[in-house]
Amino acid sequence: MRLFLACVLALGVCPARAAPCGDPASHGLRVEAVNERLEITLDDGRMLRLAGVERPRATPANPDRPAQARDPLRAWLLRPGLRVDLELLAAVPDRWNRLPARLFAPGGDGSSQSVAEALVEAGLARVEIDPLARPCLRPLLALEAKARREGLGLWRDPAFTVAQAADRAGLAARAGEVLLVEGLVSGVGATASRTYVNFGPIRTIDFAATVGRNNLAAFEKSGVILAQLSGKVVRVRGLLETQFGPQIELADPEAIELAAGAR
Repeated sequence: MRLFLACVLALGVCPARAAPCGDPASHGLRVEAVNERLEITLDDGRMLRLAGVERPRATPANPDRPAQARDPLRAWLLRPGLRVDLELLAAVPDRWNRLPARLFAPGGDGSSQSVAEALVEAGLARVEIDPLARPCLRPLLALEAKARREGLGLWRDPAFTVAQAADRAGLAARAGEVLLVEGLVSGVGATASRTYVNFGPIRTIDFAATVGRNNLAAFEKSGVILAQLSGKVVRVRGLLETQFGPQIELADPEAIELAAGAR
């Protein structure tokens, strides 16, 4: 089977995979619980947040989606005798007492597998642009793109359809959602405080992606030259705001990509 997570649960034997991204420092830990937010509690009481993985949300088409993501993960990680490896990405918990982490568990062939990668590959979760997960975001995004092309899991749900930048009415109806928005860049402009990647001629009506002045250096360091995006088909990811016209503010260069083969 091509889905690693389904393969682990159903067959117990999986094809060889590339080494997962990350470097666990703690080994032989046991998982005590997994909840619908995909938060993982170890038997020592620590609660983990999988870095780079967006928590599942219910949608009109599938109100049971959080449970559908949790259940196969629970079945995998709570197997008797299973031990996991851990890479903590911060020493201090967040305000919900969660530690951001990468978690690795044995697959059907006994090799260590990234739990985040397995979830994204199966279409059970979407990638979250998390600065703590930055070194491993590109492998996750590649797995997500594959799952999206194949229409796996959540990618069959209309709520996760990639929005079109030219669809003004459609974007207005999805204000406040975390979206992937795709379209042709009509031009790039700047003010003293931010750069605008415009997807239409009217800034307060047409969609734009914005980058604050303080974040420009991170984009340039990653090789993302915003001024060179004019005339290209681009996909951006983030929270859609509409107070000053439909906009997504980008803080991380991984939130923007050229949409190869896109409409």
